[in-house]
Amino acid sequence: MLRMLNNEEEVYMLEDPTLQLEQTNIQHAIIGEPMTSLSEILLSLTKTRLSALASVHSITGRSKMKKEELAEALSDYVTNTEHLTSMLLQMDGAEWSLFETLLQESSVQDNTIPYGDYAFLLDRGLVFSFFSEGQLHLIMPEEIRDAIRKADLPALKQQHGQHQLAYQYIVAASHLYGAVKLDKLLEIYNAQNEQALSSEELLNEVNEAIGRGENLLLHGGYIVNSYLLHDLDEQKINDWIAKVEGKPYYVPDQEELLRYTDETYFEMTPQLSALQQYVLRELCKDQETVEYLIDDLQLACAKGSSIQDLIYEFESRKINFKNPLQAQQTIQLLTEVYNHTRMWANNGFTLVELQAIADGVKPELVKLVNVSAADTVPKVGRNEPCPCGSGLKYKKCHGK
Repeated sequence: MLRMLNNEEEVYMLEDPTLQLEQTNIQHAIIGEPMTSLSEILLSLTKTRLSALASVHSITGRSKMKKEELAEALSDYVTNTEHLTSMLLQMDGAEWSLFETLLQESSVQDNTIPYGDYAFLLDRGLVFSFFSEGQLHLIMPEEIRDAIRKADLPALKQQHGQHQLAYQYIVAASHLYGAVKLDKLLEIYNAQNEQALSSEELLNEVNEAIGRGENLLLHGGYIVNSYLLHDLDEQKINDWIAKVEGKPYYVPDQEELLRYTDETYFEMTPQLSALQQYVLRELCKDQETVEYLIDDLQLACAKGSSIQDLIYEFESRKINFKNPLQAQQTIQLLTEVYNHTRMWANNGFTLVELQAIADGVKPELVKLVNVSAADTVPKVGRNEPCPCGSGLKYKKCHGK
């Protein structure tokens, strides 16, 4: 039996990521000796758990089935070659790696395996977890292993690789562009890969990605990153699409594009680096705080946020300007960052790039605030103390 943790143990667990991983795994595990037979495992589950599995697979008539009938229907479904192949092709890289290991070893013992690495397999009844005598075991039942071996595994692996690549393009494009036209993504994919996708195949891949829980939605022929655009209602999404319609797309090479599969990735431009160095030197010495600030400023610029939104990122972290000179210099650096950031409203182009390629009227670079040095910085004599507070004379500091 599991015992309740006391307050000291709860605090310790929160401070120790390893214990957090283990506790999460235990919460989803069957408590007891590991079993390898699918039929025995299913019959050991509660009807609620069986109903949840049947719901994932949309098994018809499940609400009227008795427990034994549910177990039998689930066993038939997950060992069906066609259904099994479809589920395997939806796996991501970590899940596929675990699947290959379990196909060879049938059981993996690891108390701290990330739950996300096997949650998809667990939710579909392809893998089960057991916690016994202080150890977590992941089991792929014998019947499922036998059914998989009947498939053409080399061909299945190749097909999975193609599915995974298409999935990466979809996710990466949603992060880089915010909203990308289906036809344009198809054009990019087919230009960068020998094995082309059809429109129907890409649409299927998008729907599978959405089914896997990716923060995407399909709207008006566009793939929209619903997580990054979560504040937009339908009308605002339509307005957004109208804003980008007809604009050219910035298309990096495959290696650079696929870096955007990671939602935390962004291009660390010289302008961002300059801002980061200035903030560390003049405003805040905490490296982690400044890194988070730069992350959020880059995202805000990509979304075309206002100067008030950008300044709020400083205020929310209690990073304050000591004098008008610091405020002006920060704003000047922010302006450079803004003009050199890949923006969703420009289909991934920076304002500087758009100005260079514009045919006819060139888009103007942005001045976040229309302010001059005379408006923000008090007049200082060359031999007076610098208003930045360095203790140096103005001519030896910011008056150079």
